[in-house]
Amino acid sequence: DAQPESIRDDGERGPATFERIILTIGGLKCGCCEGGIAKAICNIPAIQNHQVNVVLARVEFDLNTSRLSTAEVIARLHRATGYTFTEYVQPEGQLLELLVSDPLELYRARRPHGVTLIDSGVKQPWSPARLFSGRSSAVSPEVDGQNHHPQQTESSRPKNETPSLVQHTIRVHYDATIIGARDVLDYYQRLSPHQKIQLAPLTAHPSLALGAKQTKRACLVFVVALVFTIPVLVFAWAPIDRSPQHESDYNHASLALATVVQAIAIKEFVPGSLRSLIHSGLFEMDFLIAMSTSIAYAFSVVSYVFTLNHHPLEIGSFFETSTLLVSLILLGRVVGEFARFRAAKAVSFRSLQADEALLVIPEGLGGVERDIKTRKIDARLLQYGDQFKVPPHTSIVTDGRVIRGASEVDESMITGEPIPVAMGLGKMVSAGTTNGGGELTIALTKLPHENSISRIATMVENAELSTPKIQALADKIAGWFVPAIGTLALLVFFIWLFVDRFSNHRSWQNAVVKAITYAIATLIVSCPCAIGLAVPMVVLIAGGVSARSGIIFRDPQKLEVAHNVTDLVFDKTGTLTTGEMEVVECIFHGRQHNQIKSMIMGLLEDVKHPVASTVFKWLRKENPLDEQDPIEPTVMVEISSVPGEGVVGLCEVSRLEVRAGNPRWLGVRVMETEHTLLCVTVSGVLRATFRLQDRARTEAERVVKLLGSRGIAVHMISGDGEGAVKEIAHTLNIPKSQTRCRFKPRDKQKYIQTLQGQKKIVIFVGDGTNDSVALKQADVGVHMNHGSDVAKGASDVVLVTTRLHDILLLLDISRAAYRRIITNFAWSAVYNLVAILMASGAFVKIRIEPAYAGLGELVSVVPIFLIAFQMTWRNYGKKYRAMD
Repeated sequence: DAQPESIRDDGERGPATFERIILTIGGLKCGCCEGGIAKAICNIPAIQNHQVNVVLARVEFDLNTSRLSTAEVIARLHRATGYTFTEYVQPEGQLLELLVSDPLELYRARRPHGVTLIDSGVKQPWSPARLFSGRSSAVSPEVDGQNHHPQQTESSRPKNETPSLVQHTIRVHYDATIIGARDVLDYYQRLSPHQKIQLAPLTAHPSLALGAKQTKRACLVFVVALVFTIPVLVFAWAPIDRSPQHESDYNHASLALATVVQAIAIKEFVPGSLRSLIHSGLFEMDFLIAMSTSIAYAFSVVSYVFTLNHHPLEIGSFFETSTLLVSLILLGRVVGEFARFRAAKAVSFRSLQADEALLVIPEGLGGVERDIKTRKIDARLLQYGDQFKVPPHTSIVTDGRVIRGASEVDESMITGEPIPVAMGLGKMVSAGTTNGGGELTIALTKLPHENSISRIATMVENAELSTPKIQALADKIAGWFVPAIGTLALLVFFIWLFVDRFSNHRSWQNAVVKAITYAIATLIVSCPCAIGLAVPMVVLIAGGVSARSGIIFRDPQKLEVAHNVTDLVFDKTGTLTTGEMEVVECIFHGRQHNQIKSMIMGLLEDVKHPVASTVFKWLRKENPLDEQDPIEPTVMVEISSVPGEGVVGLCEVSRLEVRAGNPRWLGVRVMETEHTLLCVTVSGVLRATFRLQDRARTEAERVVKLLGSRGIAVHMISGDGEGAVKEIAHTLNIPKSQTRCRFKPRDKQKYIQTLQGQKKIVIFVGDGTNDSVALKQADVGVHMNHGSDVAKGASDVVLVTTRLHDILLLLDISRAAYRRIITNFAWSAVYNLVAILMASGAFVKIRIEPAYAGLGELVSVVPIFLIAFQMTWRNYGKKYRAMD
């Protein structure tokens, strides 16, 4: 294998081609495993930009696939760490998993229009039918974009052979805009009526499924160890017959039981620790545990031998120490796994997705609806054009528009606001929200894989893989922790060896055993896991709490930046103002007004800027389509938008250039006003002037005042004219010195750079495409969700709602998260200092016995989880609800 790898690593495969790879990690045992995984990844030159999250048991990186394949990387990582890695593939488009007994028939069949791929899935791990069939179908499809042909053809299969009864999972990839999920299922059921084809059971998200699996495994290992430990404790501590004959039997039984427990410890801790040491050069906590438990067991055997020879050591029986030590360590792992699983589950949005839907089946004659029937179906079988019914007090399955009924909907899942919102005809509803007392009929607009739950969950999951800068400090401390503790334990051993021998006048044998107990306790009681989990646990919980309040941290590093903000810069339109403008005056210059209107409508029809969309809607309202002779938009071509200036296009027929934008860009002179101006030129001649009026958000003045009371300087910058900007600034009491008008995107960026040059920490809040550069430049870029997707991609934080007071909520969550991170670090330091001093015998009369040192992980890590989970107990947005 060495030669192919060396060839691949020298770049002979051609230019680099990077792909983003996500792997789930199986076998993680504690929060300090990240260092070994990160080191193993760094040793693979084909990988860049890696991110590890031990709480979610996931790793993500950019892989140069021209040098190494994903399978080769997984093999290398497994070899270096001992953990199992599985690639998580996020399917593009829609995916349907079907259970079939004979997949060969489906692979051979012609695919319906819209199905892009059929690939083999994972065979069900167990089926009663397998006991009788004794075999499973061998499927090896070719992934070539065409129909897949298995290795076994029709001619090679015996005619009297019946399809296997073992169930297989096949994945059908299809284009939901061409063919629906029910149509795909119906097609294959009709195609193969002799076998039962059905949807595969729902599977949990890989992180949750893996967390549940590892928690169950940790519980099983602990229970097995405990079963063998309890008898040893009974023999050592219970008030039972202590005659020499019985004592000898107890010792024999204890040796056998302790050997089993030690075998469990070796299997759990030794392979991984040796791999990390050999391949990554790291001493992980598993190394200390393996060494200390092995020493404890070895001295148990030594004590046993001395007892058999009728020369018992002063310390007496030792088997209860080694067995209880292992069992308590395994108990700590159980609690740690369960807490990590609960943390991942607590912030999972995908669990909010309803599994079933009531599909509406209208029956009518001649287009006249006569009756409405419903049929319960799996939510995965919804398709475009469907209507579904939402009974009272149930979750809304997916995004849609209300077409019948009225009710109140609890949108707290998305907005964080517990007050239900009235929903009636034409209103849009979101997946995962809860219907009130009325019944609604919804016309589907988004399929489950693309609805609000899915979009928010994807943003949250992607953000959870990022690591705040403060985590680097924690990783550095954890990296040096184990060697330092090992050195300290060795020092403790020698100190107590000489103290017992020369000060307490014990024999060398007893002094060695006594010193060993102090060294073992010192090794075990220390816990770098608390340091390793101090940051990611808080980041995970804070990300979930903020997401449920309508705030998505796309970059968790900003959690530790936002709490230090000194200056907050707002774009005006759509952030401090409603963005819902109205045309207060329209002046057409020259003749042919209808032709000019038609050109303007054609130019602005698909422009999302608030000014442009307002003008288009006003023109359409003035000239509705239901008139006998409505004005139709002129077909425009070569339309391009100039951020901060306007839009330009050509009439397809006349080839006249039409521009719409601010007066300065168009080079026209108009009288200054407090209104927003949109001017239109045709071939350079002014043909129309629109004056628009916007208004400040109702909560804007209060938000600006509260920001000021926190010592945060509020700025407002805009591409709008001086009059309109000054009016809003005066209304909101923003100082003139901190207000700028007629700013282009580059000007906004320079303004923020100037503040940053003065050592300011700047948050910028915007919503439009012309804000993208400023969002990137700011220390924290905040995007109001009703704006453009371009701006959203440039931001660090996305506000799902348009509530301005979410800025205050963002700052509160950032400060709360930072305080908990610092608290976690403080607790880790205090615990390790006190516990190590007690275990090493520094307090002489107060010490931690080796048998109980295994509780160290439990005692140190549980407070870390509780401190982080405390964020879920508080309603951060409660004090701002009065602003709505």
